[in-house]
Amino acid sequence: MDMPGEEEYVYEYDNEFDLENPFTSPADEPIASLLDAEGHHSPSVSAAASAVRRDAAGFISKVRYDGELSVHPRVAYLALNYVDRFLSKRQLPFQHKPWAPRLLAISCLSIAAKMQRVATISIADIQRDEEFMFDAVTIRRMERVVLSALEWRARSVTPIAFLGFFLSACFPPPHHPPLLDDVKARAVDLLIRAQPEVKMADYAPSVVAASALLAAAGEIAGAHLPAFQAGVAACPFVNSEKLRECGEVMAAACGIGVGTAATSAETPVTVLGHGHYRSASSESDRTVGSLANVADAKKRCMGPPSQWG
Repeated sequence: MDMPGEEEYVYEYDNEFDLENPFTSPADEPIASLLDAEGHHSPSVSAAASAVRRDAAGFISKVRYDGELSVHPRVAYLALNYVDRFLSKRQLPFQHKPWAPRLLAISCLSIAAKMQRVATISIADIQRDEEFMFDAVTIRRMERVVLSALEWRARSVTPIAFLGFFLSACFPPPHHPPLLDDVKARAVDLLIRAQPEVKMADYAPSVVAASALLAAAGEIAGAHLPAFQAGVAACPFVNSEKLRECGEVMAAACGIGVGTAATSAETPVTVLGHGHYRSASSESDRTVGSLANVADAKKRCMGPPSQWG
């Protein structure tokens, strides 16, 4: 597979991409828009388990934790998301070459840095320990291949995009901004740390986000955790079993206690099948916390009745 020439590569990075708000214009129903998009931006399990992904993730992690390079955690996070999405769409050109995963990783890091509008990553610096270096032309060509596979949709819908919704709709009042900021910051840290784990690809971004927030709340705002669990579980797109499993995987990946990672089997839930909405009333009638908290959370989560069927 030939990569296009440098002269063919044109992509505009006019607007800084905010992982918490991936849409270029406000959506009438943000959570419905996110749910509609998440399936198109989720990695496949086979891609996440591939040797190419493992090697690319290893290179991104090495760059991320090299103190001299100062690669922002969100840049590394977005870069690995691009790797996952790319490998879910097509095979890597020259994938049997030992250098191919590194080329993919560097190109995804470059795109992510441009999208995040951070200081330009030094291509030379991140390759300084390698036997040979890719030049800028080769990397730009690979960027073009990546963006083409992503259908030029570089504004990824990741778990980070769901954090604001869960906190605003499900966290019990009163809302204290400093506390919510701390919970969100810890959740982002858990998401970044858990991302390389292959098993995380089994779960939709919304479920991963909920798991991270519940784990963070368990560490930082334990007194609010039962009501927060009730609020999250009242959302019609939360699957109780997936939430429990994801919490266990995240706890293992991040080295935190399982008890803080939202694995309670007594959580009230309604269930959404991936890609369409449906509820399971037998599960949603069980309560954790007060009935008032659950009813209020359902009202905030469900939105207009037209969105749910």
